[in-house]
Amino acid sequence: MGQCKICPRQCKERNLGFCKAKDKLEIVWSGKHFGEEPPISGTKGSGAIFFGRCNLACVYCQNWQISQGTIVGKNFSNDQLVELFFKLQDQNCQNINLISPTVWAKQLKIVLKKAKKNGLNLPIVWNSNAYESVETLQSLKGLVDIFIPDYKYDDESLGIKYSHAADYPLIAQKAIWEMISQVGVENIIIRHLVLPGQLKNTFGCLRFIRSLSPKIQLSLMAQYNPLYKAGDFIEINRKLTKKEYNLVLKMVKELDFKNGWIQEFDEAVECFTPDFKKQNPFV
Repeated sequence: MGQCKICPRQCKERNLGFCKAKDKLEIVWSGKHFGEEPPISGTKGSGAIFFGRCNLACVYCQNWQISQGTIVGKNFSNDQLVELFFKLQDQNCQNINLISPTVWAKQLKIVLKKAKKNGLNLPIVWNSNAYESVETLQSLKGLVDIFIPDYKYDDESLGIKYSHAADYPLIAQKAIWEMISQVGVENIIIRHLVLPGQLKNTFGCLRFIRSLSPKIQLSLMAQYNPLYKAGDFIEINRKLTKKEYNLVLKMVKELDFKNGWIQEFDEAVECFTPDFKKQNPFV
């Protein structure tokens, strides 16, 4: 592929770039997934496809085994991925849920067009970190039905420190606005994971999310677990406290969010941490 312009990093060489993604699609796990927001998992399960590689490499990533290349996925041709879409459709999944798809956007554009042409009728979910170029998202217009972006940082310094992305807030904001322009605010869910000791960042994120629309859907997560390289950063090398989360819930109330989901603080953190060494990472 030569120079890669898929994501904002604009790497000079695809195979040697930040994410280390090559030309063939890399898929680590696929199947019915019941751990998403209620309308995504539904009653039949989301048809989840977990792609390998990532263009952020967050130091605390719960999917670090696959996002940072520790576990390498199986290579899929475009046609093989089309077949996988139809397999999930035949299993009566609620949707096709593309998880961490950003670095594979060029191939996915081709795959989605072919699958839809051949009769795929499930909604397509684009489940991403929002560190995406507007141009790449525009190339997918009409192919994606639901967007689930993160909004991780409103503080640029945290984007640098934890995800090697100084421009994360500006890039993500532009990407989210583009998503809304394509599918409408009713078909977007914005996730925010509360980091311990970083409430000022969370408050800024919540203000931005709420500013998008009174109808915006928020998915607030308390499941932070100090995984991967979090131990190198003393301030986030712990779990969230109940006191911290209560302050966040107070802000959610003050901002008058109308729609969305708030994760219960006392839900077991470990149950949200997949192990991709297992045949089914979620059991």
